Amino acid sequence: MRRFAKVLATLYNGRPPKLVEKSWTDRITLLKLGLGLKMLGKSHMQDLMRLALINIYDVMNEYFKHPALKSAIALDAITGSTMGPRSPNTVFSYLHKATGEFLSESGTRQVIGGMGALGSALASSAEAAGVEIKLGCKVKAIKKTGHAVSGVELIDGTMLSSKIVVSSADPTTTFKSMLGYAQMEAGMAKRAELYRNRCGTAKLHIALKALPTFTGLNHAHLSQRLIIAPPMDDMETALNPMKYSEISDQHLFDISIPSIDDPSLSPEGHHVLSALVHYVPFSPKVGWDEARQSLTDQLINEISAYAPDLKSLVVASELVTPEDFERTHHVTGGSWHHGELSIDQALMMRPFPGSTQYKTAVEGLYLCGAGAHPGGGLLGLPGRNAAKEIIKGGALA
Repeated sequence: MRRFAKVLATLYNGRPPKLVEKSWTDRITLLKLGLGLKMLGKSHMQDLMRLALINIYDVMNEYFKHPALKSAIALDAITGSTMGPRSPNTVFSYLHKATGEFLSESGTRQVIGGMGALGSALASSAEAAGVEIKLGCKVKAIKKTGHAVSGVELIDGTMLSSKIVVSSADPTTTFKSMLGYAQMEAGMAKRAELYRNRCGTAKLHIALKALPTFTGLNHAHLSQRLIIAPPMDDMETALNPMKYSEISDQHLFDISIPSIDDPSLSPEGHHVLSALVHYVPFSPKVGWDEARQSLTDQLINEISAYAPDLKSLVVASELVTPEDFERTHHVTGGSWHHGELSIDQALMMRPFPGSTQYKTAVEGLYLCGAGAHPGGGLLGLPGRNAAKEIIKGGALA
């Protein structure tokens, strides 16, 4: 997988090439990709072509015997999606994560001060470069004059004129909510409407008055990534209720206790446990008003099977569902990838034809968020690549 990730890194580090246009930049990218594939050797190249289009379930059974190892790896293939181990595209989803790790050359990374500290650091860097940042100013609409954007309108009615608008919002929010289908040609509107962006991953936060004890683990283990996942067949079974907007009896957990390495996140002696929870429906049939507390209690009980003293240590808890993510962060479908990472919505096709190289069909409108190539995962590459394209295209002149 690291060999394959090295090849994919060629595509991730720049704009995705179009296959039909006579662009020397795209030709060079394709030549580099072809050379990378050639350097893999015949056997590995055949493996990449074969594996990328099948599911992680078959790959795990082909390479490994231990069910826990299979499930632990398969978990990375379904994170942030609505897929099970047997779903198509799960190998590509796993490769996306592997490529991110290859590019960063790291395993686990923790931002001291919490993820908000990363945003603050980026903001400080931008302001030092002369950027003016306005907070609490929701964009109501992207304005268009003729064939080009002319600025944005804020929710309070303020108009900001600009010949360039760069959106890090997800593609559905950008095209449907802010630009509006009436401002684009019918084919583009249809592609935007059909863009898939549902997510089945929630987040559970638990404030604890002491460090929990996990069976079989010592204190040093608890600062690492903790995975709770059943055998792959049971993972697939756990997915089924979510397909029908029902609450599953079993969930998958990707747990961290960041307060161990960063005591600033909690009062002295206390801790914070944060868990990604897989296979939580976007909108359950019974409604979140009824399901939220019962599911929160159920999830704590599921984790308690591995940490018997957990319930006695809980001070407070919070369940953030995909629907919550959509409401609070304006991320359509609650998808942190800003759209499903599948073959038809990735690489040269991300987010959809007509808007695949950061520049959209509307003159002056660019995409720079996770919905653009190469996708989500705190890579920073969609923004970096988009900025390079804007500068190279002379749009800032």
